[in-house]
Amino acid sequence: MYKIVIVDDEKNIRLGIQAMINREFADKIKTFVAMNGEEALQVLNENDIDIVITDIKMPGMSGIELIHHIQDKGYNPALIILSGYDDFQYAKEAIKCKVKDYLLKPINRAELFQTINKILNEFVSTSLKEDQQKSEFRSSQLNNILLNPNIGEDEIQRISDKLGLSQFSEGYYIGLIKSNEALTANECMDSIKPLIERHFSKEMSSFIYFCDKDDNVVFILSHIEVFHYLKKVISEERYIKCRLSISEKHMKLKKLKEAYNQATYTWKYHFLYPRSILISYEEIKEKTMSVELPLDLIHKVSNMIGTEREKELRLHLLSIFDYEKISSQPIMYIEDLSKRFNTDVFDYFFNKLGKESIQIFKYYNKVGYIYHYEHFYDYFYAVEDLVTRLHEYVKQVKTVYSEQKYMEKAIAYIHENFHKDLNLAVVSNYISLNYSYFSHTFKEYTGHNFVDYLKKIRIKESKKLLKESDHKVLEISEMVGYKNPKQFARVFRELEGISPKEFRES
Repeated sequence: MYKIVIVDDEKNIRLGIQAMINREFADKIKTFVAMNGEEALQVLNENDIDIVITDIKMPGMSGIELIHHIQDKGYNPALIILSGYDDFQYAKEAIKCKVKDYLLKPINRAELFQTINKILNEFVSTSLKEDQQKSEFRSSQLNNILLNPNIGEDEIQRISDKLGLSQFSEGYYIGLIKSNEALTANECMDSIKPLIERHFSKEMSSFIYFCDKDDNVVFILSHIEVFHYLKKVISEERYIKCRLSISEKHMKLKKLKEAYNQATYTWKYHFLYPRSILISYEEIKEKTMSVELPLDLIHKVSNMIGTEREKELRLHLLSIFDYEKISSQPIMYIEDLSKRFNTDVFDYFFNKLGKESIQIFKYYNKVGYIYHYEHFYDYFYAVEDLVTRLHEYVKQVKTVYSEQKYMEKAIAYIHENFHKDLNLAVVSNYISLNYSYFSHTFKEYTGHNFVDYLKKIRIKESKKLLKESDHKVLEISEMVGYKNPKQFARVFRELEGISPKEFRES
């Protein structure tokens, strides 16, 4: 509630203004009255006054003198001047004192209310701006604590003291909220903020929350009832798609970073337990690595890709990515397993097959990182799909290698049609092979990529025509497949070192 003091030596005026304000702003403003400047200063000494309404001419201390005393003492209320004199000198002096308004007696009720409402709105705006600035500063400092790899515990304690986090001196938790629907941290916070503020309106000082630079909503909480409430709401309200994790309880603020790391580590377990809305560090901290990575099975899968042993290949994949075994281990197990499978299978074949296999490996950009997926089974199905695609690709390549007739047929077609508008897609369609498979196999078989191979055939034929015929260079250009004679001359010089004309003359 805001506080106003009304200062006027005329009793009826000050009480009349008080009555007007009390009726109009009963739920917003508490009023005080003073008959002179001395009484007004006493009221200001005893109360946090937000607005001073003072007559400008009073016996003893004038309104302007009162304002100077108020400002000299360091008070900063909003100031409204009343006067029965429409005197420009008074108005000028009031402006110098940073008065909000200058009202003439008799007081117009509407003007008075308009002035007070304007000041109250400014208070709200200023308060919101200050709160926003404080919140942004606190978020920045907390992000420095949580995400700076070089910060020490003494510095964490110093920043915590500076931020005034004394409400957590008897213990706290760090909680983490992320959306599982690609919402940003701000969007996620907007969806839960009204719920929290409505349900915990009397306990807002027991926790703070902000967005970190990794796009998480981070809570520092004195107790975990807030997260249990959110768990209940999220389980009941389908439109809120968030998952929560929480650290164990810590007693010292210098352990904020450790608590945050526990919360972020715990959140990873939603990958293994997608039906759990809230996972606590206490639930998973005892997990220890009890099995070794199945390196021999990964090696066998790598060897079986492209063979006829598809059934065994699938069985090995199921064994490698056995959910029951993986979910019994710490999250590092599946992280390490994924990295090793990427290296020994996907990376190995990508390096072996080269850029011609890019159509297959465009899927690898996502499969290569498990947290691109909401939960384990989505990831496993993606791995299985990519292995299947790779298996079929390698089989196709092997088939082409073993049956040279495909390549012989393609090369014969090129030699017969080099003078036409020929490209890789046309030839691969002619022999009924996948574009990527054919590109890779053609290069392996001929030692040249398709474009360079076609150039050599065309220039070879043009040399023969330049020697043995009387056709003009322009005509020969068209006869070997170049509609643009400048392009023909450029390619000829590129391969032979001289122009077609120079070749003929030589």
